[in-house]
Amino acid sequence: MTDPLRLYAAGSLRLAFAPLLATFSERYAVDVIPTFGPAGLLSEKVMHGDAVDIFASANCAHPLRLKALGLAEETRVFTRNHLCIVMRNVPELTTQSWLMALRDPRFVLSTSTPGSDPGGDYAFQLFDRIERLHRGWGNQLRDKAKPLVGGALDHAIPAGMTAGSYLIRTGQSDMHIGYASYLPLLLNQPDLHVVHLPDLYRIDAEYMLAVMKPARREARLLANYLLSPEGQGFLMSKGFASRF
Repeated sequence: MTDPLRLYAAGSLRLAFAPLLATFSERYAVDVIPTFGPAGLLSEKVMHGDAVDIFASANCAHPLRLKALGLAEETRVFTRNHLCIVMRNVPELTTQSWLMALRDPRFVLSTSTPGSDPGGDYAFQLFDRIERLHRGWGNQLRDKAKPLVGGALDHAIPAGMTAGSYLIRTGQSDMHIGYASYLPLLLNQPDLHVVHLPDLYRIDAEYMLAVMKPARREARLLANYLLSPEGQGFLMSKGFASRF
């Protein structure tokens, strides 16, 4: 019997990968054992000896580093995402422009943890963009933002909620910068207000997979399935964008 395929994947892929992996396993008779979490922390575990067959990251930096270290055989961009903002649906926030709301000292702004979680890196890219467009504002947001996601908190989030909605509903944050792939869970929630960033401020996220050494046939099979029209359809149905 074939050994199960060991997959490490970014936490933002959890909802999309559930039906995708179930279909893959049934079709190809390959069991997959997934571990989801902050991609930066998962990458560190791989570098420290965790045995894994395929790694799906929310950025390109971690897979490319594993390849440069000789731990990965091949890397491919397999999907894309972008940022949005979810905030508490109260007039004090929603009657302001989104940028003024982020800067408002009365309210807590949260992000993922830069370095440990690519979501935090992308949030800080947004702050850099704001700084270039509005001198002083981006640096102000860097100092204000609280990195509340990317570690033990991920395990406490109830099913059907995002990190942002959980933080807001538990009073830990008022606004959270996260991924737009979570929009199906965020829209039509009376207590939440979602902001789509204008094109000038849009931050795109590239997701990359790495087939680890020694490369198993089953790992290549899963990589090809993620890149196939069917695999792409699963991802797009969960809010992700085409890899092209």
